Amino acid sequence: MSTRLVIGSYTSDMDGTGIGLSSVPGGHVVTPSPSYVITDGSYLYAVNEGEGAVSSFTIDTLELLSTQSTGGQWPCHLALIDGYLLAANYGSGSVSVHPVADGKIGPRTSLVQHQGTGPDAERQEGPHAHQIVSGPDGAVTVVDLGIDRLVHYSFADGALTRTGETALPPGTGPRHVAVHPSGRWYVAGELNSTVVTLLSGKVVATTPSTAVDGHNQASAIALSGDHLYVANRGPDTIAAFRLDAHGVPAPIAEVSTGGSWPRDFALVDDGLVVANERSSTLVWFSLEDGIPVPTGKTVETGSPTSVLPL
Repeated sequence: MSTRLVIGSYTSDMDGTGIGLSSVPGGHVVTPSPSYVITDGSYLYAVNEGEGAVSSFTIDTLELLSTQSTGGQWPCHLALIDGYLLAANYGSGSVSVHPVADGKIGPRTSLVQHQGTGPDAERQEGPHAHQIVSGPDGAVTVVDLGIDRLVHYSFADGALTRTGETALPPGTGPRHVAVHPSGRWYVAGELNSTVVTLLSGKVVATTPSTAVDGHNQASAIALSGDHLYVANRGPDTIAAFRLDAHGVPAPIAEVSTGGSWPRDFALVDDGLVVANERSSTLVWFSLEDGIPVPTGKTVETGSPTSVLPL
């Protein structure tokens, strides 16, 4: 498996060292809790979760180019849209907008704030923006775990304008979504361990994300053809589903991640790589008829939280 990987991690109170680059032996850059990393092909952009900031780096040498405050708490997800970097601030339930030029992030030009609560008094005491999804014609959707909503915006000239929202079953705690070419959306419910299937903004199915009893927090979700994959923290599994004729996920397997607390995974080289945050390991799987099969390859790396193939 030759694909280069960029690994984000937690550094505060954990054993992560910052951003790691698999193509450079021992290569990493120290930066505060870069828990999520993206690229535009020329530069890397990372959240600094505990600092309420975003940073940019060169892609080959990991030289720091810029850092800017998001104006919110605990940024956890990023998107590059039309020359701007958007950050989802989990702690404060807001979305910041920053211009980007030649890899350098400019000062924040906009900040939109969500409002509301959910039925889980501990986790949904307020809004918690968790993912930003870019769509056609300037459409942007923000997944908000705290208010059980997908909040929809138009985006033009660096400004977000709210256009509507999609309500999910109370207590779902939406974390991330995967969008199918058919127009179906698959939402990973972190709080109720489900995958919610949406079509035209309507709930058409709700499927358990794990068959294992006990505490679970669903995390990453991804599509590969007619297969859907969800990481489950608690049972520490990857659940595999096949989409049926109606586009509804049907479970076909659930396998151990070979570590603890799978925060993220990525589809890489006809397989997948899982970032096990609490066991500080990356674990490789092949995909055989859509089912993850351990390859035996495991790499130790401090508290990995995101996997980005280059």
